[in-house]
Amino acid sequence: MNKAVIDSYLRNLLGSLLGAITIVATSSGIASPVDFGLGEWLLVANALWASAVPTLIRWVNKKDPAFGLVAEAVAASVTTKLETAAEEAPKKTTPKPAAKKPAPKKPATKKSSGGGSATPNQIK
Repeated sequence: MNKAVIDSYLRNLLGSLLGAITIVATSSGIASPVDFGLGEWLLVANALWASAVPTLIRWVNKKDPAFGLVAEAVAASVTTKLETAAEEAPKKTTPKPAAKKPAPKKPATKKSSGGGSATPNQIK
């Protein structure tokens, strides 16, 4: 078993466990998991085996490249292809772009504020 299977199961377990505790607490009217009785904890315990089902389905699936029964063979094949492609790829050096010259500054022009009364020279 590889680390991906364990990680997947732990994610499923955490989600199922939190969901089960929330649902049991809500349906029983109990405010806290600390107040759960044996019956409530048995309902939550069903989440332990139920969370393993998706992970087991993926593990049994022969076509699942993540961590199916053929995961190691697929991973080795992909690694070999990537290494071969990396060796065959020509190494290119990228030229540095030429430094850009700063644009010349335009002289500032005085703008009219547009407020106040208009003089005869401003009316067009």
